[in-house]
Amino acid sequence: MDKTFLTVKELSIKLGVSEKTVYRMITSKSIPFAIKIGGQWRFNSEKIEKWSSAFPKGAKNKVPTNDKITISEAMTNGLIIYRAHGENRDEILDEFLGMVGNLSTEEIINIKKQILYRESIISSSLQGISFMTPGVEATHHIDKSQLFVAFLEKPMNFKAIDNIDTEIVLLLLAANKTEQLILKTRLTRLLMEKEFIAMVKKHLNRRELLEQVTAIETKLLG
Repeated sequence: MDKTFLTVKELSIKLGVSEKTVYRMITSKSIPFAIKIGGQWRFNSEKIEKWSSAFPKGAKNKVPTNDKITISEAMTNGLIIYRAHGENRDEILDEFLGMVGNLSTEEIINIKKQILYRESIISSSLQGISFMTPGVEATHHIDKSQLFVAFLEKPMNFKAIDNIDTEIVLLLLAANKTEQLILKTRLTRLLMEKEFIAMVKKHLNRRELLEQVTAIETKLLG
């Protein structure tokens, strides 16, 4: 193959995103200079170089936004951890982020820095549930929004303003700013409901938890 052109894999490495994200960018026409050669997508390397250099380092590439994203969908995309180990927020985050694919060491460090800095100002924990999320600029390898749930092995003192020890940690890694705002708004609404709080604290298995989240979210938010 003439190296005047890049393959999908080569372009994904160059941009620091997954191959799936490259295909999404092609579909949404947010990436220029894409042509098909022998049925395979190829990209003019010289033009791509000029195009990509116009973006700030670490900027998040535009991918289609799901403006109908729900908490249950983001939770399905993420992981549910039972009896999570760790003596503090830092160790709990290590357990979370160690299970997330596609994150570089630099991204993991930036995510932890952002979250721990915010938590040092004021704890996100209320009623025994801590809801953490970094800015989307720290997660440019995330191509679909994911909500992770960790049921702690033992309650921890996260210095919550209501003085209730934390039993559950939620971590949102959003694909883009719009989905982050949608999911934060939806989850904040759910966390206002005693029914939702009580249900989550039952430590249901994955299938039951997703079913209950879907039912309550649908009832409250449609």
